[in-house]
Amino acid sequence: MASKKLQSIDSSSTRSQQSKLISISSDRLETRLTLKDLEELMEAFMPDDDYHGQQRRLTRNQFGDRLSDLVKKGSKEEYTELFDKIDITKEGIVDWDMFVQFMLLEFYEKDEKVKTTQVPQWKEIRVITSPHKDTIQRIELIKATNKYLSISKEGCIVFWDQYMKLQRSIKISTESVKPRDLWVTDFVLLPNVNKIAVAFTSKEIAFYDLSSKVDFNCQYKLQGLKGTPLCMDYWTNSENSNESILVFGDVMGNVFALCFSSAQIALFDRPSQAADSKQGNSNNNTTVHVRMKELLKENSKHTNCRVVYYSAHSGWVRQVKYVEHLECFISCSTGNNNSVIVGFIEKASTVMRTTSFKYYHGVHSFDYHQPMNLIATGSVNNQVCLWNPYVISKPVGILTGHMAAVVQVIVNNNKSQLLSFSKDKVLRIWDIQQQICLQRLAGMFPKGPEVFTRLYFDDIRNRLFVTFNYQLTMLEMKVEAHDRVMSHERPVTCAIFNSLYNQVISACQAGTVTVWMIDNGQKVKQFTDCHKTAEITTLELDHSKTRLFTGSADGTIKVWDFNGHCHHNLNVANGQPADISQIVMLKRSIVTIGWDKFVAVFRQNALTQYHVEPADWKGGKEHQDDILSAAYLPPSLLATGSYDGEIVIWNTNSEFVSKKLQQRSRQQLVRRPNTMASTASLPKDESSSLMLRPMTSDSQASELEFSFVISRLLFLKQRISMATPGSPFLGADLVSCGGGGWVRFWGTTRSTLLAEFVAHPHAGNVIATNDPDDQYLVTADSDGAMKIWDISEYLLVEPSETILSPPPVLASWQGHTDGINSVCICTRNSRLFIISASSDCSVALWDIRGNRVGEFGQEEHWKLDAIDAIGKIDEEDEDNETQIGDESLFKDFDINEIELESRASTAPEQIPLPVEFDPEFRANTWRQTVLGKAYQEGRMQKRERKQPGTVPGYKDYIEESAVGPYGILGYTDLEVMPVMRKPDFMLHPHKYFGEKSAKTGRKKPGQNTEQQEEPISLKEARHNLKAAFDEKTLFPKELLDFEAQIRIEHAQKLKSAAQNAFRKHKTVGILKSFATSSGNLASQATPSTAAIGSKVSSRVGSSTQASRQLGLTRHRASNLNLSENVGA
Repeated sequence: MASKKLQSIDSSSTRSQQSKLISISSDRLETRLTLKDLEELMEAFMPDDDYHGQQRRLTRNQFGDRLSDLVKKGSKEEYTELFDKIDITKEGIVDWDMFVQFMLLEFYEKDEKVKTTQVPQWKEIRVITSPHKDTIQRIELIKATNKYLSISKEGCIVFWDQYMKLQRSIKISTESVKPRDLWVTDFVLLPNVNKIAVAFTSKEIAFYDLSSKVDFNCQYKLQGLKGTPLCMDYWTNSENSNESILVFGDVMGNVFALCFSSAQIALFDRPSQAADSKQGNSNNNTTVHVRMKELLKENSKHTNCRVVYYSAHSGWVRQVKYVEHLECFISCSTGNNNSVIVGFIEKASTVMRTTSFKYYHGVHSFDYHQPMNLIATGSVNNQVCLWNPYVISKPVGILTGHMAAVVQVIVNNNKSQLLSFSKDKVLRIWDIQQQICLQRLAGMFPKGPEVFTRLYFDDIRNRLFVTFNYQLTMLEMKVEAHDRVMSHERPVTCAIFNSLYNQVISACQAGTVTVWMIDNGQKVKQFTDCHKTAEITTLELDHSKTRLFTGSADGTIKVWDFNGHCHHNLNVANGQPADISQIVMLKRSIVTIGWDKFVAVFRQNALTQYHVEPADWKGGKEHQDDILSAAYLPPSLLATGSYDGEIVIWNTNSEFVSKKLQQRSRQQLVRRPNTMASTASLPKDESSSLMLRPMTSDSQASELEFSFVISRLLFLKQRISMATPGSPFLGADLVSCGGGGWVRFWGTTRSTLLAEFVAHPHAGNVIATNDPDDQYLVTADSDGAMKIWDISEYLLVEPSETILSPPPVLASWQGHTDGINSVCICTRNSRLFIISASSDCSVALWDIRGNRVGEFGQEEHWKLDAIDAIGKIDEEDEDNETQIGDESLFKDFDINEIELESRASTAPEQIPLPVEFDPEFRANTWRQTVLGKAYQEGRMQKRERKQPGTVPGYKDYIEESAVGPYGILGYTDLEVMPVMRKPDFMLHPHKYFGEKSAKTGRKKPGQNTEQQEEPISLKEARHNLKAAFDEKTLFPKELLDFEAQIRIEHAQKLKSAAQNAFRKHKTVGILKSFATSSGNLASQATPSTAAIGSKVSSRVGSSTQASRQLGLTRHRASNLNLSENVGA
C-alpha cells in the first residue's frame, strides 16, 4: 500500500520572529528608502556653480560616497550595488532622471505583482429582475452615457443605469420574419457613430440609431449574408473616428470584416436623393438596404466600405475579435480542426491570409491580453490555454482545474488576471503571470439544467455580469482592504475545533490544512497539497479526535493523522468530480453528502485498505434534488436537507426514511397553482418586496425557490434529551437555514414547521451553529455579518400556528469583509467562543458576546482567561441589586466601549439585551414528571462529586495557568525565603580584615569616589588578614552537624573493617600450627605414609601461605583507606 505523507511545518513564535528579522535584514536598499530619504538624495544631484545649472552626473564611487553620507541608511557597498542596477548600459555615470526612472519601475513591478496575486473579494451575487423572457445574448456598457444595454433572443433591448435600475425596454422586429420566429443572435455597440448593430437568424444585420430618445429606428440593413451571423465585434481608431471595422462570423465557418473609411459621415452610401426636399427628407428616414453581393463586387457603389473575409473553420464561429496591437483578426470554433484562426488583411485581395493554431480541440471563447501579448482560449476539453500569437505549434501555458467545458474567458486588465467560466457553473480566477488559480467560485450561481451563459466584465466598476438564459446576475468586487491579517493565502472554506488537543483546524481553497493553538492564535502545523490541485471543501474529526477527514472537490475523502500521514482514500464519486459539502460521523459508519441526490456511506470495518469504495445505502434515493447538508442525532437519527428545501429524517439502524418535512420545499411550491398566493405565509416585508417588483410570476417563483435552499441543519440535542417515553418533546428540536437569509425551526415529533424568520434580510445565504446547551444560535451570512440569538426560551412548547417573529438578538456585527463559509462554537476554560472562517482568507475568534479575540496568525499573542470579563461585570451588578433595585443584568455594560479591531469601518449594530435574560438559566422539566422526581431523589442520595468548577480556587488556578502545552503542569508560587544568618566575618569584618594600604586601593585626597577601586592581589590580601577563617562562623550549624555525623559513621565503618581483618589473621595462625604438628607426624610414619603426608603438608602449607598473603593485602588496604580518610 502506497502511503502518502504531507509536508509538516512546525511553527513557533521564536522561529517566526527570527524569520522576520532575516526578511527585514535581507530587504533591498531601494525598498527601505522613504520619501524623506529620496528628498535628501535629490540634493546630491542638484546643480551648483561647477555644473552651470545642470544636474550632477555621479560616477560609481561618487554615488556610493555621497549618498551614503547624506542618508544614514545602508552601507557604501549597498549604494554601489544600486548604482550597478541603475547603470544597465554601463556608461559609468548616473543622474537624477535615471535614478527616478529606476525607482518608478521598481515600485511599479512590485505593485503589479501585488495586484496580480491578490485574491478578489466579491459581494453577494445579485439577481437583477429584468423584462427579458428569453435567453439574454449579451450585455455591454455604453461608456458615453454610462449606461448598460442588454438584448435577449426575442428582440427585447433593455437600458439600465449605473445602479442596474431599469430605464426603458424596446422590442425590435424585422419584416423578414414573423415576430414569433424572430431570433437575435448577437449585438455590438458602435460608439463612434452612436449606433447598435443587431444580428438575426434571418441572415441579416440591422443598424439602429441610439441618438433618438423616442424612436428606435433602423437606418441600415445588411442582407443576403451567406450564413446566419452568430458573433460580432467592433473596433474604431481612437485617433481617427472615421476608421472602424465591423467583423462577424457565421454558422458556415466564414469570417467577414467590413472596413469603414468614413463612418461618421455614413456607414453605407445612400441612394441618390430626389430634387425636392420632401423626397429627400423621406429618404433620410427610410432604411437603407444593402446586399452583401454588392459589397463584394470590385466596382461596388459603397466606396467607403471594403469587405475582406476568410473561410477556414469547419464548424460554427463562436467568437471573433479584431486586435489592434497585432493588426489581425482572431476567431474560434468548436470544431476539432482549425479551432483558432488568425487572419491578416492583404492590400490587394479581399481574401485574408490565415494562420491556424495547432490545437485539435474545440474552443468556445478567447480573449487577448496586450501587456503580456497572450491569447487565452477556453476549450471543450476543460482546459484554459495561453498562446503566444507568434508561436502556433503549442500553447505557452495550460491552466487545468475545470471539470467541465470552459464556455468563456475574460481578461481583467486592471489586475492582469483571467476569469474563466465552465458549463458546471464554476468561476475561476487565474494569475496570468504565475499561471495559478487564485480563486474558485461555485455553488453560488442559480442551479438548474444546462443553460446558455454569457459573461461581461466591467473593468471600470469591477463588476461581472453572468447571464443564465433569461436571468441576469451581477457580482461586484469589494473595496480592497489593506494591512489585514490573512490566516491563509487563499479563501478559507472551513474550520473546526479539536477539543482533545485544544486546537483549531482550518482549510483553504489551495488544499492547505493549518493547525492553530486556540490559546494564543499561533500556527502549530501546516499540511500542503492535501488533494493536489483540488480544493478542500469540508473537514471532520473521528470520534477519538485523532483522525482528520478532508473532503475535496475531486470527489475523494482522505483520512490523516496529525503527523501528516494519509491512512485511507475514500472514493465517493467513483473517480468523477463531486463537490463534497459535509462528512457525518455515525456510530459505525461514515456518511458523505454534497451536490448529489444520493447518500454515500462507508463502513468503519471497511477501513482496512488504503483505497476504500462506498457501500450501499439501503434507503436509496429519496431526495428529488442535490443534498447539501446533514445533521446527526445519536443514537439513530440522521437529517438531510436538499437544494429544493426538502428535509428527510432517516433511521441510521435500518437506513430507511422515518419521515419527511416538505412544508417549505419546491414540491409544495409546485402544488400551489397561484404563485401570488404562495407568498401569503411570508412576512410582510418579504412578500411586499416580491409584489412591488415589475416582473412575472415566474421570477417570483424562482426567488421563492431559492429561499428554500438548505445550507445547514442543526439538531437541538439538549432539548431532545428532555423527552421521556410517555411525554415526547413537542417543541422545536431542528433548525434549518440557507437561501434568502431564512432560518426555520422544526418539530420532528409531529413533522411541523414551528417558526420561520429572515435572520439576514439582504443576504443570499446563511449558515448557523449552536452551543452544546442550546442556549445560543449564531448565524453568519455571505456578506460577512454575524448575529447571536438567544434561543433558551424560544419554542420550548409547540405553538398553535407558525411563528414569524425571531428570538431576541444578543449581538450583531460585521465580522469579515467577505462571505463567511464556516462557523462553530467551542468551549475553552469554561467559556464559549465562536470560530468563523471567511473568504477574506482569515479565521477569527470571538467570544459569545461578539467581542473580537483576534485572527489566527496575527503577530500579537492572546490569552484566553478562565473567567469571562462580562461575567465579572455581571457579578458586580448582582451584588449591587439590593441597592439599585431590580435592573437588567447588562444595564451598566456598554458594549460600544470595547474596541473591535477586526470589524468593518462602519460601527457595528449593537442591540440592547432583554431584561429577562439570564445566562445561568436552564430549562428544567424533570420536576413535572414522575420519572424526573424519582431520578432526582436517586441523585440526591448519591455522594456529591466535586466537579472542577466547584472546587475552591479552581478558577483562580486555571486563570493563572500558563498558556500552551505546559498549562497542565501544576505548580505554586515560591515560598518566601527566610532571613539568612550572615557569617561572623561579614558581621564583624574588623576582626578578620585590616585597613587598605595606599598601594591596594587607599583613596588619595581629592580622588573621585565614582572611580572603581583597583583589585588587590591574593598575597597582599593574605598579609592583611587579622585572623584565620573559622568554619563554625563561616558555615551554618546544620551543615556542620551533618558533616560531624557523617564522620562518626565513617569511623565506625573503618573500625568494623579492621576487626574483620584481625579475625581472618587469627584463623591463618591456627592453620599454621596445624601444619607444624602434621609435619612431625609425617617424620615418624612409613615412607608411603610420609609421602602422602608430605603432599598434604605441602598443599596445606601452600594454602596457608596464600591465606597469609591475602590477609596482609587486606590489612594493608584497610590501613591505606584509614590513613586516607584521616588525612581527609
